[in-house]
Amino acid sequence: MKPYRIKRKGKQYWAMEIPNQYLADGAPRQIVIATTREKVEARWMSRVKECQSGLDTKAGKMTVSAFLDEFLERCQLGEGIERSTFEDYRYQIKNNIEPVLGRLPLNKLSPREVDQLIQTLRQKVSKRTGKKLAPKTIRYAHTVLRCALQLAVDYSYIAVNPASAQARKSKIRLQSAFVPIRFFTPEQSQQFLHAVKGNRYEALYVLGITTGLRKGELLGLKWPDLDLDNKRLTVHHSLQFTRRRKGEEGPRWLLKGPKTAGSRRTIELPAVAVEALQRHQDVQTEQKALAGAEWQDLGFVFTSGRGTPLDTGNALHRFQKLCAEAELPKIRFYDLRHTHASLLIHEGVHPKKIAERLGHSSIRLTMDTYGHLFDGSDRESAETMDRLFGQTRGPEDSPEELVLPIAPAPKPRARILVMPHRKTG
Repeated sequence: MKPYRIKRKGKQYWAMEIPNQYLADGAPRQIVIATTREKVEARWMSRVKECQSGLDTKAGKMTVSAFLDEFLERCQLGEGIERSTFEDYRYQIKNNIEPVLGRLPLNKLSPREVDQLIQTLRQKVSKRTGKKLAPKTIRYAHTVLRCALQLAVDYSYIAVNPASAQARKSKIRLQSAFVPIRFFTPEQSQQFLHAVKGNRYEALYVLGITTGLRKGELLGLKWPDLDLDNKRLTVHHSLQFTRRRKGEEGPRWLLKGPKTAGSRRTIELPAVAVEALQRHQDVQTEQKALAGAEWQDLGFVFTSGRGTPLDTGNALHRFQKLCAEAELPKIRFYDLRHTHASLLIHEGVHPKKIAERLGHSSIRLTMDTYGHLFDGSDRESAETMDRLFGQTRGPEDSPEELVLPIAPAPKPRARILVMPHRKTG
């Protein structure tokens, strides 16, 4: 195929035709044009390679914004994606990705634009907090973009994923700063329990600090899950509130299974938690009588005034207010879970038992999260070595006074006799 000259709007161009063998059946005639012979040959070669690779060039020309809408539609229709995950994807796309990359053609997106997105997000200030985005948020936005663009590769819209580690030429590390775990000390925990006594949400707060349940597990508790006579509860559900956009239809909340297989567990309750739950049960009985026909008997332990799942907005706001009034450090409600773990560590409970009580998938997760709280563990290791090998011998020590462990003599091995092969017949 050789270049030839054409005239468009009074100007001369070079043109080359794409052979039909590279086009789909029934596709219209295609030519590439350029101002010079060298440019048109380069464009022709690039176009032929695209055809040979099987890329959908028409789809590749759509904007990143249009493709991300298609990606969200696939996520919503597909199976295996939790609603909360879909909502997280949508939030990152609409708030952090599309404003920066949305107008670019999909096939023009390169690792350079992906790196520019990261740099832009690092300077962005959150409207909600008034602070710059956390490294974890930036890392999650990049993960969402990488997942979306991988779908574009699978659908042959683009040849490579510009957000993947292999495609990115200038790799920007997305490191997150170490954020220490916040929790109450044993003394502060006692002070907290005294401060919440008689509060409307006393049972919720007491159960949070004495069991370490996640927020969704607390809100998803139903009365049949509790055995107050035997002082135990079983985690069967986790409740999630959905983040519906204005005008969007769908449930206000969802009740699903626990986070992991290990999260479905039975927990022994201390007396202080049982007493708080018994008082809460009496209060709920009174609320049910006052609500009358408006009460929705869904069986939840923590409810609104009509029996529906408790919206944690007021409870969490009141939690912060209680901490301030009691002159306690400002922590999140989730930090009651950290407090529970730190109290168990303080009392010397084995990490395996802590992992089971918290519903961690493995003890490794427990140690990765709370391992630094095990004070003195390295000193204990050194003392173990002292007991094993004895103290360092000084000049005044005699050889008779030094006692070292002696390994037992190895047992003699039995001799193996190899018998010659016996001929048959």
